[in-house]
Amino acid sequence: MPAQPQPGDPRRVPGSSPPRAPSPRSPYAGTLGPRKNLVELPVGHSAEVKPPVTAGDFVGKYFAQDSLEFLRWAARYFRDDNVTLCVLLYMMGSQEVGGAVELKQTEIAAELEMDPAQVSRAQSKLKKLGLAYSPKKGSIQLQPAVTLRGGYRLVEKPVRGAVAKRVKVQVEQLSLLNELVLDPDVPEEFRGMALPGAKLPRPSARTRKRKRTGKKPEE
Repeated sequence: MPAQPQPGDPRRVPGSSPPRAPSPRSPYAGTLGPRKNLVELPVGHSAEVKPPVTAGDFVGKYFAQDSLEFLRWAARYFRDDNVTLCVLLYMMGSQEVGGAVELKQTEIAAELEMDPAQVSRAQSKLKKLGLAYSPKKGSIQLQPAVTLRGGYRLVEKPVRGAVAKRVKVQVEQLSLLNELVLDPDVPEEFRGMALPGAKLPRPSARTRKRKRTGKKPEE
């Protein structure tokens, strides 16, 4: 049975620790690493510094980054399972910075006008697919390889001889993926989907049955 996170232990919360260089055995070792703020330009060249491109005109203000391939896949894979698709979309739209969904099954069920048992079954399906897992009771971590709400989050930073202080830590996708794939407490299905080059399962190729309407063809 995977070890359960202990209260006050920020290391058990994905994305709660500052980004750090991965170990040599990490699949992201070649991508992540020390970053420099110093940019060396060739002799005789100059550079122009511009502010980053921003996006602040989304409906409801907040937004997440989603894999386009994943969105297309979800539409096909869950075409005959509207309950799971609705639960997935609702959790994607409810995630905190870092991809955690802090909602009870009863809360999701109430919003979607479903039975909590339906939400539970849908979440179980998503976990088996490696798209979600529960790092602690009452919390769902979504797969950052397919959807992620980035930004800054407040975490407790231990201070020797003093009370821990809350600091802002930027959540970065590669650092978060690196942390998850190396955590033995994360389910194998979730870690597998977080690896570089992971593939989504192929949707069923079975033919859908069309409902008979009883209407006579027009002459």
